[in-house]
Amino acid sequence: MQRAAADTAVDENTPQEGGTLLRRLETDVSTLNPVLATSRYDRLVENYIFSPLIYIDANLQPTAGLAEKWEISPDGKLYTFHLSPKATFSDGVPLRASDVIFTLHKLVDPKTEAPQIAGGFEQLDLATTRAVDDHTVAIGFKEVFASQLSRFNELLIVPEHVYSKGDFRNDFVSQAIGSGPYRMVRRVPGKEILLERRDDYWTRKPYIKTVLFKVVVENATAWNALQKGELDETPVSSDIWLNESNNVQLKKKLDFRRFYTLSYNYIPWNGRDPIVGDKRVRRALSMCVDLKSLINNLYHGTARAMTGPFTPDSWAYNPEVPVVEFNPLEARRILNSLGWLDTDGDGILDKAKKPLRLEMLVIAGSGPTMIFAQLFQSELKKIGVQLNVLPLDPSVLIQRVLAGNYQAAYIGWDQDPDPDPYNIFHSSQIPPHGQNFIYYANPQADRLIEAGRRELDHGKRQAIYRELHALLAEDQPYTWTIQVSSKWASTRRVRGVRESNGYGLFLWYPGEFDWWIAQQPPPR
Repeated sequence: MQRAAADTAVDENTPQEGGTLLRRLETDVSTLNPVLATSRYDRLVENYIFSPLIYIDANLQPTAGLAEKWEISPDGKLYTFHLSPKATFSDGVPLRASDVIFTLHKLVDPKTEAPQIAGGFEQLDLATTRAVDDHTVAIGFKEVFASQLSRFNELLIVPEHVYSKGDFRNDFVSQAIGSGPYRMVRRVPGKEILLERRDDYWTRKPYIKTVLFKVVVENATAWNALQKGELDETPVSSDIWLNESNNVQLKKKLDFRRFYTLSYNYIPWNGRDPIVGDKRVRRALSMCVDLKSLINNLYHGTARAMTGPFTPDSWAYNPEVPVVEFNPLEARRILNSLGWLDTDGDGILDKAKKPLRLEMLVIAGSGPTMIFAQLFQSELKKIGVQLNVLPLDPSVLIQRVLAGNYQAAYIGWDQDPDPDPYNIFHSSQIPPHGQNFIYYANPQADRLIEAGRRELDHGKRQAIYRELHALLAEDQPYTWTIQVSSKWASTRRVRGVRESNGYGLFLWYPGEFDWWIAQQPPPR
């Protein structure tokens, strides 16, 4: 019996159009308004809907986004961007330089409270910032900012004709109009977000037709969903990596990847708290984190110790800063010297009749986080410190931390390609102006941060940041713990997946826009 020509097999190495990508969100977004973004999860979704002025490529270098090209003035204070004349928003309206100006005004408006990205535009000079014509925008700054160009990757442009109407803070939490390759279809808060590729997208279209983000907080639930084909990608735990990444049967349907990004884990201490506001107390508490045991036993060697605000692969990292060694006996000696003594024999240190009790917020449903918290709790108990661990939904935890309603937490940061610590450690960036939610204020740190931002000579800037690294390690406004390598699994029907050195799978260009869905399963 003859076969029809239509039965010819599709070449599995050739990217194919269409399909639905099932992506995981580890926590729901707080908003779809990119100016108001507060977390990586917001940006993961917004990256599909909105376009930045520039993208970051696989090597963490600037590349064309909305701007096809740009020039920087000799004094480093004026950036001129030439926008693509083809760029349009998802409602069909052309994108203009005036939309960039509108977005910048919203970004620096104190009423907007844009905690995540406003710090990168703190020195914006509105007097020299203007639309030269419909497709050219000049953006001026009062001072030189060494890492400014990379910050334009954070500037996702919103359309003035839409976002100038109504309530800017509240009307765009669940709806969005942007110039990115996908349009918003629906958001079901706490459950899912559906995006659809724009047929009228103004530049190279991604292969995948629809992207469904599913909010799956529990790691075990996500792992099970991946194996059932209900998700296409998820980070996996170190235990799963150890036990399953070489499973021959699983590798027939899943791909496994491991790499380091620019992220790290840490304990922020609320500097306004009467107990942990003392850096000597913070250092004593840091001595009760057994990093070697964590790395070897919890992460099976797939993590490394952090010593300060820059990751080991960063040019700003200071290799001479030592890890805070695990030394509970010395920790207790320090606390005793500060007047914390067990005067009533109940096993808990006290001072002025107040017991040394602390509360640490952690993300509910995160296995490694809870294990870390319990181990830390156990070590502190041995020296007379009572640590209460409070698991919270991620969005609730972030809200409490940003509001300063906490003593300690266990969370993580994602650094920028050009690491500028201004937004998280400069004293001017205490909320709502930035993300210095530890209320850290050290004039010497402020001077170094400011100097590092202005210095255009790379060698001199590196020396400044290494000095800052050492100072912050001494002050311990955070207890820096570990940098965990990212471990991911994805279904083999998803092709074209690559990682960037530093960014991993997402938020670089083309990144996820180069993925495609195989119409046929891989050969068994």
